[in-house]
Amino acid sequence: MALNFSRRHFLKTVGLASGLVVSGGVLAACGGGEATPAPAAGDQPKQEVKLEIGSKGEELLFDKDTLTAPANSRITLTFKNNSTALLHNWVLIKPGTNDQVANDGLAAGEAKGYLKENDPNVIAHTKMVKAGESDTITFDAPPKGSYPYICTFPGHHVLMKGTLTIQ
Repeated sequence: MALNFSRRHFLKTVGLASGLVVSGGVLAACGGGEATPAPAAGDQPKQEVKLEIGSKGEELLFDKDTLTAPANSRITLTFKNNSTALLHNWVLIKPGTNDQVANDGLAAGEAKGYLKENDPNVIAHTKMVKAGESDTITFDAPPKGSYPYICTFPGHHVLMKGTLTIQ
């Protein structure tokens, strides 16, 4: 017994039998769910980047004065205070605002972790970290460029600084 199927009917039947139909860049599956559009070029998932930095013992220095990350990444940064007595934080700021952020932090005081609340010059920051402890933060990378990071404990920003480069 010969079956009389058109090529179009055959392809449609095979596609439905496998549970997938591709039409206009949309992939749909059987089961009554809505079609999900393919991600647009600009909607690519962010690359996950892990960075680690610490203070340099009892010196007013970070153990790294440069960090790098790709553009359009999601950065998870862990800051470890390697001091045995000093408080430190890690604060990523807009270029040219070192003194302003440090002075505003001094005015904010210890209760606020030496950071002005909602400071538009601060891109990301850890909490003020006690000796021997650490803090981890996650933030979206700013646009390509070089961004300073400092410690805002009073007087530390003069020496305790570095640069995060977004490539």
